[in-house]
Amino acid sequence: MNKYSELIKQLDLSEHETFWQGSADLKEIALLEQLISIKLPPSLVGFLKECGGGGTIDAEVSGIEDNNATLKRGGTILGDTLDCRETFELPPHLIVIFYKENEICWCLDSNTQEKEYPLVNYNLFKKQVDGVIADSFLSFFCDYVELRTS
Repeated sequence: MNKYSELIKQLDLSEHETFWQGSADLKEIALLEQLISIKLPPSLVGFLKECGGGGTIDAEVSGIEDNNATLKRGGTILGDTLDCRETFELPPHLIVIFYKENEICWCLDSNTQEKEYPLVNYNLFKKQVDGVIADSFLSFFCDYVELRTS
């Protein structure tokens, strides 16, 4: 069992209702990378392969829904990233992975030489990054699960 399987199982066994978008294959992950013009970090790729995206209801992590990277609806990386680029001037090196009601926009910052990208807060009103939340997607998801299961 891999790390994401364990974390997802913990979340599924918690008191919270969960929703998962369904695992994504490497073809759809590569297509998403083309559509947003950013190579995804290994920890996010592992998450997408395992569950596609999702989490607790009303606090889902953006992903690839139904193994279809071209879906642009809310809750998908493509939809959330394109919406924030258009509406809030999101810089092209940021990948939206958590977007809540036009208030919270957490992104992976690909503007680095590292294989893993830090998770940053993009302030939608100031239209700028204003803090680092985690050093990688995996670190973020571990915290996400811990907050909902402890």
